[in-house]
Amino acid sequence: MDEPWKLKESDERIADSKPTFIIFCEDKVSEPVYFKYFETALIKVTTYGEKGRGLDNVKKAIEQCRKDGIIVYDDEGKLNKTENDPPFIWCVFDRDMNGNNENQDLVSFDLGIEMADIKGINVAWSNDAFELWVLLHFEDVDINIEGNKFRKTYYDRLTEIYRTDPNPNEDLEKALSHASFGYKKDMKHKDNFRNIVRSSIIGNTQLAIDRAKSLENHFSNPSIPPHQKAPCTMVHHLVLELLKYGKKDITGLAV
Repeated sequence: MDEPWKLKESDERIADSKPTFIIFCEDKVSEPVYFKYFETALIKVTTYGEKGRGLDNVKKAIEQCRKDGIIVYDDEGKLNKTENDPPFIWCVFDRDMNGNNENQDLVSFDLGIEMADIKGINVAWSNDAFELWVLLHFEDVDINIEGNKFRKTYYDRLTEIYRTDPNPNEDLEKALSHASFGYKKDMKHKDNFRNIVRSSIIGNTQLAIDRAKSLENHFSNPSIPPHQKAPCTMVHHLVLELLKYGKKDITGLAV
C-alpha cells in the first residue's frame, strides 16, 4: 500500500513534483478538514489526525518523517537539508490548559515547541485551543479579559454566533433544530465542520490573520514562555504558507 506522506516514488527526483505540506494534527476532525481546504493544483496537503499534543505530537512527526526519509539528521542530530528545502512539515496542537495535569501539560507544550525548532519542524500552536483561530474569523479577542485564555470561552462564543446566525444554511438549520445545540457537541463532527464552520470562515481568513498577528505581537517578548502566551495562536503562519505556495483563491468569499 502506498504511503501518502512519501514525497517521491524513487531515487530519481521528479522535476515537476509539487510541494507537499505534511500536517500532524492533534484533533481528528476540525484541523485536518480545515487545512485540507487549502490544497490546490500547486500543492498537496496531507493531514494526520489524533497525533497527540505538545511534545508527543512533535516526536511522532519526527519519527514518521525520519522513517520515510522526508527529513534527515546527521550523527549530531542536526538537520540536513534535503530536496524539499524547506520541508513543509507542520505540527498543530493546543495548550489545553484544562488538562488534568497542569504542570506536565505546560512542560510538554513548551518542550514540544522547543524540540520542533531544533529539529526543523514548523509548529502552528494555539493557546488555549484551535477554536481561538476559528473565533478570530468573527471577532477580536481581548487579551485583557481573563476568560479569553480558556477554550470554554471560545466554545461559548462560537455557540452563540452560530445560534444567532441570521442566514443559516441548510446544515446549520438542521443542527440548530436540536435544543441542546452547542459548538463543541455539534460542530466538531466532520460534515458539520466542513459544511457549516469551514464554509462560514474561509471568506474572513485575512481578518483572522490580522487579529492573530495582533495577539502574537502582544507577546513578542522572547522571555515569555509559550505557555504564558494566552490568548494566542500561530495557525496564521501555516495558513499564510499554504496560501503563498498553493495560491488558493479566497477572494469574494467574505461572509
